[in-house]
Amino acid sequence: MSACTISPLKSNQELVDQSIPNASVPRQFQANQASKQDAVTVDDAWLKQFNDPELNALVAEALQNNPSIRIIAARRTQSEALMSAAGGSQYPGINAIGNSGSKVGSSGTGLTGFYIGANWELDLWGRVRTSVAGAEQNSKAINADQDAARLSLIATLAKSVWLARSLQEQAQLAKENADASQKISDLTQFREKIGASSFNDVASTKINAAQAQELALNSALARDQALRAVETLVGRYPKAEPLKSTALPALPKPVEPGLPADLLERRPDLIAAEARVNSAFYLADEKRLARLPKISLTAGYGYINSQIFTLVNGASTSFGVGANVALPLFQGGAIEAQIAYQNAEAQAALANYGKVVLAAFNDVENALNGEATWRERSSQLQTQLMQQKQVMKNTESEFQIGRVDQRQIQQQRIKTNSTNISWRQGQVDALAQRINLYLALGGSAD
Repeated sequence: MSACTISPLKSNQELVDQSIPNASVPRQFQANQASKQDAVTVDDAWLKQFNDPELNALVAEALQNNPSIRIIAARRTQSEALMSAAGGSQYPGINAIGNSGSKVGSSGTGLTGFYIGANWELDLWGRVRTSVAGAEQNSKAINADQDAARLSLIATLAKSVWLARSLQEQAQLAKENADASQKISDLTQFREKIGASSFNDVASTKINAAQAQELALNSALARDQALRAVETLVGRYPKAEPLKSTALPALPKPVEPGLPADLLERRPDLIAAEARVNSAFYLADEKRLARLPKISLTAGYGYINSQIFTLVNGASTSFGVGANVALPLFQGGAIEAQIAYQNAEAQAALANYGKVVLAAFNDVENALNGEATWRERSSQLQTQLMQQKQVMKNTESEFQIGRVDQRQIQQQRIKTNSTNISWRQGQVDALAQRINLYLALGGSAD
């Protein structure tokens, strides 16, 4: 009897066409017809591509201990409960009531009895199934939100670990620079005593030494804050304990333009937005179907006995079946108002889907462009570092033959350390851009 079908789900292409009709697919996805084999470098389990054992261990610990993971688990349980609650309306409802009393009871009837009844709405128009389908889509959206939260936790932890490692090295290099600046200041003061330097020279070197010391203090503070951030994400007490390694992983090979656009369909935020659109349209259909008659089958069995009233043949039992029809004739415009409200909600969900799609394409464009820029910048920084190390080596050789004094050695050490700091920061930025690209393209981390 329940043969009417419910509205089908909208396809991704339909959603895109309706939500952003005036937007075309970005050129990054039109460069060529990429095959599935071309997408291997952006496939799932992207965390393993960095080959970082310590990071993998920290991620596993965070997924075990971080409080956000318990929130995610609770939200998933909520979504399952909502879906189960909605699905229960597809089955007959069975209820029982009973009463027991004596002559002096509150009602004075001495009535004893019970009634067990069942009621089942025949879903002729698909109203109940539409409600269940909407609940399933809402549950899907909640689960996708939790997938996004889990991915965000892993990505934030990876970036935080690499930043903390870099800052550990930077703090050490900044301390070496402060020591070198102080040595230069001490040498300049000695030169002033023998008339080789002026008072202004001494003052300048003291200023430089104080600035270098301030920078070292700030670097140490940034290092400790980054280490505490890692410990907080992992679920430990933030004591700012150093990480086991300060090495940064190699950046994976670049991802070329021309990625298949359907990769974005793996993004949790797009999955959630799509599910909310479908849920909203299902709920709008449910409100429209509420204008049609509700037909239900009923069945019941009862027993009744009284110590006051005389019943025919003593105690009475009965069993019966029947059907009832409920048709809303006049509700003061309440149903039409609910339909209008839910239609507007569906249009808002559709517009939000378009907003998420545009943001997804923008994320990919920015990540691809950002990684390419940071790769080039890292290359330039590496060149600077290599050349500066050569200058440092040459200066040490000149010192051995007496062409320069210790001040030039310390000055070149400061320049080398400063270039090294910039180089390591460039590595961290490039790795962060790759994480952003993985998040933009969707897929799981582990």
